[in-house]
Amino acid sequence: MKRLMLPAALLSLIAACVTGPANAQRMQEIVATETIELRAEQARTFTLDQPVNRFSLSVEDIAQVIPETDRVFTIRGLKAGRVLMTAYAADGQVVHRSNIIVDQTQGLVKIYRADVKDYVGFYCTARSCGRADPDAKPLPYGATPETQQRAEPSGPSVGPPREPR
Repeated sequence: MKRLMLPAALLSLIAACVTGPANAQRMQEIVATETIELRAEQARTFTLDQPVNRFSLSVEDIAQVIPETDRVFTIRGLKAGRVLMTAYAADGQVVHRSNIIVDQTQGLVKIYRADVKDYVGFYCTARSCGRADPDAKPLPYGATPETQQRAEPSGPSVGPPREPR
């Protein structure tokens, strides 16, 4: 009987070593709480509610995080790509996680009009387009971006632009 117990004990020991402990934890995915989109060479500044001691990026050459204070930081897009940013408190606790998506800068679309030597610019991504300068008001049809000067006998004066003939 002892001869049968030794091989059985040896087999159970090998099985425990090969399969590992029964209470091993499963791997969990780290999920970001928000997504920040910017273009290469663009910088945006953000603030957090809690103080941050350090930032880590999953890929270093896509974006750069520049701390301004312990709660204010700037993200600068370096080249097109995606990266996970994690912000840590002084005690090592995770304060915030964000996905950063940097789009290419070649998305500038210029729309010219025949009667004006200026253009209206739009930055376009794969999903949408937006005004390059969202604060600029669009010019009414036929208007020029600046008034033109014309010479008159009494000297230069500012007047409405000349109509092409």
